[in-house]
Amino acid sequence: MTPQNILIVGATGKQGGSALKALLELPDGTSRFHIFALTRNAQSERAKRLASDHKGAVSLIEGDITNPRPIFASQPEGLIHCIFIVTDPRAKVPEEQQAIPLIDEAVAHGVKHIVFTSVDRGGDEKSWTNPTNIKHFLAKHNIEIYLRDKAEKEGGSKFTWTILRPVAFMDNLNPGFLCSLFTAMWDAALSPNTKLQLVATRDIGIFAAKALSDPSAWSGKALGLAGDELTLTEARAIFQRVVGKPLPQTWTILGRGVMWGMKEMGDMFTFFEREGYGVDIEALKREAPVQNLETWLRDTSDWLNE
Repeated sequence: MTPQNILIVGATGKQGGSALKALLELPDGTSRFHIFALTRNAQSERAKRLASDHKGAVSLIEGDITNPRPIFASQPEGLIHCIFIVTDPRAKVPEEQQAIPLIDEAVAHGVKHIVFTSVDRGGDEKSWTNPTNIKHFLAKHNIEIYLRDKAEKEGGSKFTWTILRPVAFMDNLNPGFLCSLFTAMWDAALSPNTKLQLVATRDIGIFAAKALSDPSAWSGKALGLAGDELTLTEARAIFQRVVGKPLPQTWTILGRGVMWGMKEMGDMFTFFEREGYGVDIEALKREAPVQNLETWLRDTSDWLNE
């Protein structure tokens, strides 16, 4: 059987790495798929370790998604069947400039299915019409619209798409200062009864693998991803029970200061309080098991391995 060739953007990062891992963990994944792992530096220790850990199943491609032509020029047209795209809001270029040229070049070179990981903006239907005033939410909304409309202009015959819309990452609560700062911002910005939806990046990878491995079943789907919905008080109680110590938190005033000094961060936490994510978690669980905060802390986080 000829393997299905899949290009993973950000393969050495959290979401791309989770997608790659989930694909290869599918039944016969190492024989069903060959992964082209896109990295900015193929000589980095992380990239070389990725290739050596999955020898024969993963090939490295060095490239820049804002200049995608060389990425595809190095491969025969039609060789890559599917592509997983994740954009980085911290990059020097806008997210639209990261994704749109890559989408165009992928389609021009015969890619048949594109999976884009975006962000939920209030539920599966509301997200289409709610770009929000948060810079990276708006950018991802623009990419979604471009991807959907490009496929429609092609009559649905040239390529298909799937959009995954994760919520706030449970991984923000892994050991380190980010956990303390995230908790402080949560404490400062959200009312005691306001719940925040959370998702494990492991689960983003699992749903990406589903869409990449069975494009016909996932064609035209835009799906929010979340595994839990908690107030900060509830999150603290779960953390204390599982980890055996309080959820770390730096000074609340520092959390306020970060949200004041970084407008985009402040806008995002204001969205959490006034609108909030809108993933139907119970419906999602019928598609696949997803981790809640307790199972993530026990099975996936770094807390119990310290």
